[in-house]
Amino acid sequence: MVFLQKVGSQDLEHLLKLYSCDQPKYCTELQCLDNFFGLYTTRSHLKHVEAYTLPHQELGLFVIVDRYQLFVGSLNNTNGLLQQALELLDWSAGFKCSSIPSRHIQAVDNVVQSKQLELEFRDPTNLFYMKAEDALKLKVEPSAGFILKSLSVTDAPLINEEWPNHHLGSLYFIQRQIRMCVNAGLYAEDSKELVAWCIRLQGGYLGALQVKSGHERRGFGTLVTREISHRLGTQGHDVMALVGPSNKPSAGMFSKLGFRIIDQCYWLRTMPTNGELTWSEGE
Repeated sequence: MVFLQKVGSQDLEHLLKLYSCDQPKYCTELQCLDNFFGLYTTRSHLKHVEAYTLPHQELGLFVIVDRYQLFVGSLNNTNGLLQQALELLDWSAGFKCSSIPSRHIQAVDNVVQSKQLELEFRDPTNLFYMKAEDALKLKVEPSAGFILKSLSVTDAPLINEEWPNHHLGSLYFIQRQIRMCVNAGLYAEDSKELVAWCIRLQGGYLGALQVKSGHERRGFGTLVTREISHRLGTQGHDVMALVGPSNKPSAGMFSKLGFRIIDQCYWLRTMPTNGELTWSEGE
């Protein structure tokens, strides 16, 4: 009988080595594993976060469940093992399948079809990519009267409120990412008001990139993007961002900074089959 096997930080470290050999082809898998490896080593146990593989496989296959989000990876797309692993998950609560590389989308689609799951959305995004050495060149000084620094957990309620994707339980998520991942905020020097921000999300890509209402069109989004990219570059990380095809302003900004599109990633939300999924703000 085939079953999913939980993996820990040592297994994630092994997977990281497998994926580091062919970059940037597997940059989404590498960055995702790196981020969760950091989360695992910082906290011995993360509530509602589990990583799985199939036993006795050396094909880099992994499935990570972070609350209601799902991340996947595999070095072989022809043997059907990724689909087999996904079939073994409990999909009854619904999953937000996050940043699924185009090479893996068929496996996810097959599971959705075989389990007759209803989709809330299925959206492609363009994967913008920059090498770490190029990100080091993005260091920038803020505009007069502003300072760039790391975000504080006390900023989380504002970020969550302004985030178009906020939902029940997202405040905890923002707080966790601020505590544990690279981030950058732009603050007014006199009032200490936070006016723009960006956070490295679970998949390793830039996310929650936003300018506070009332401060748009002043180049603040570009400033925090340059800052967080430079910070990631100093740690040896390549930089990724996912942008919807219709989001021309963001695509233009990343292209102007020197990012290039190297792939597409998909986002799917499967609907719960046993009632609405809810999360408390403390989990």
